[in-house]
Amino acid sequence: MKPISIVVVLAIIIAGCSSAKLVQQYKNPDAINFEANKVLVVGISADKDLRRAYEKKMTEALDKKGVIAVKSIDFFEKSFTDNKKSLVQLNTIENQLVEAGFDTVLFTKITGRESRVSVVNAYRDFSNNYPTFEDYYYGNQHLYFKEQQERYQVYTTETSLYCICPGKERELLWSGEIEVVDANKVNRNISSYITVLFKNLEENKLVLLKK
Repeated sequence: MKPISIVVVLAIIIAGCSSAKLVQQYKNPDAINFEANKVLVVGISADKDLRRAYEKKMTEALDKKGVIAVKSIDFFEKSFTDNKKSLVQLNTIENQLVEAGFDTVLFTKITGRESRVSVVNAYRDFSNNYPTFEDYYYGNQHLYFKEQQERYQVYTTETSLYCICPGKERELLWSGEIEVVDANKVNRNISSYITVLFKNLEENKLVLLKK
């Protein structure tokens, strides 16, 4: 196994056996036991392959939970993202979504990428491996050399859940930041992200995902 792979694996273990973790969240205090009937899944990205992969896996996951979900990449015309839309145009589009039976829109985007440094030996059990001064110094002297440090990428994602229910004010129900450790496996990263997202939506009694 390559050194960088070891670092990524250890980082995943530290994150709780997952390559994704919730950093912060906001829940609308007026959103209580919200149940979605039909969700539009929107991945906001210039990378069409990434957007398609995300929307596909998310809609499949929602379908398994008993929630009707549709990919925005299929619902909208191919030219939808080619040009910026005015607020008037977006209001018209929102009305079209309501007419099509949607009551929820789930937006997800990548808001940042950070290169982090991890030192492999930092995760050793301190008391068991370094009982004496000599043991400790001997086991850590390599840290003086930069080549022993490895870098890995962490992506920060922002997810926002909006209600577009007929007769109700269009409002934000929930928003959260989820960090994803990049292990160069897009599908696995998306799956880890979805697991963390669903867990927190369930805890906040939103969408009412079936167990």
